Amino acid sequence: MSTEQLFRVESLRFYYDAQLAVRLPVLEIKPGGITVLVGANGSGKTTLLKLLNGLLPVSEGRILYHGQPLCAEILPRLRRETVLVHQDPYLFDGTVYANVSYGLRLRRRPAHQVRRAVSEALSGVGLEGFEHRRARRLSGGERQRIAIARALVLDPKVLFLDEPTANVDAGSIELLERLILRLADRGTTIIFSSHHPAFAYRLGTHLIFLQEGMAVPGRDNIFKGAAEKTDERFTYFRTGTQILHCPAQEGQFLTAVLPLDDVILSEGQIHTSAQNQFHGKVTRLEKVDHTVRVSLDCGFPVQALITEYSVDTLKVMPGKQFYVTFKASAIRLY
Repeated sequence: MSTEQLFRVESLRFYYDAQLAVRLPVLEIKPGGITVLVGANGSGKTTLLKLLNGLLPVSEGRILYHGQPLCAEILPRLRRETVLVHQDPYLFDGTVYANVSYGLRLRRRPAHQVRRAVSEALSGVGLEGFEHRRARRLSGGERQRIAIARALVLDPKVLFLDEPTANVDAGSIELLERLILRLADRGTTIIFSSHHPAFAYRLGTHLIFLQEGMAVPGRDNIFKGAAEKTDERFTYFRTGTQILHCPAQEGQFLTAVLPLDDVILSEGQIHTSAQNQFHGKVTRLEKVDHTVRVSLDCGFPVQALITEYSVDTLKVMPGKQFYVTFKASAIRLY
């Protein structure tokens, strides 16, 4: 993934009337991958998507797109390169073809190019052959996929999705997951909002947690990898160079999630019922309120949240080595 900044937020504030809705001192999103805005309803997810997409004006501070502040000169480029699919997308009272082709017809593309692009987009969202269906008679999941197809025909470099799993069935969620992963693999930057933890954890390469309009530190380790096998006792999940012992369950899992509070640091090996113990080196310390977030490299990156007293007692510092221990039962698989 590129180190270039796609979006950079600086001293951003946005108000609805006099109510402060978003307050972000600094935030960076790099191009490529899947960035997920995670938070409860009212946390500022949708507002931030609209600010990044240029649909809402910044009240204070600024947003940079590829290093350039959003302004009248930059907005046309942003409009060409990004598309936002709303949580409840509006579909015209006509055919699926008329809806999906709308943006291309506005751009006066030749008819044969429009037909081909619409066919490819519908195939990509699993709705091939739907061209002549009435758009408003489709199910919620189908309407959501039609809206995504309408965005895809414009070949955006950045696709914003606002709560793509809202009001859709489980089957549509699986289809959306495969579609988002496929788009990211081909180079489209995906930025979506979600209060659906499993969906966010499975797909997100970068998660931004929002609370009352502010970005807050996550309290989970999020390990990317794959479940390699399962027996009667454990599921064995590979991340980095290590294998994690996890609760036994069948399925294709892409992410293992471990609360920071469940990670124990020790200077020597400890004898315990916990099935996961690794040796690693401290790479970073960060104070969070009255606790300290300790980052370690154990063949995979892992963080622990410990007290300042423990930092002093154990003399935790970058470069020092510790054993990291946690129970299999503390891990959730997605």
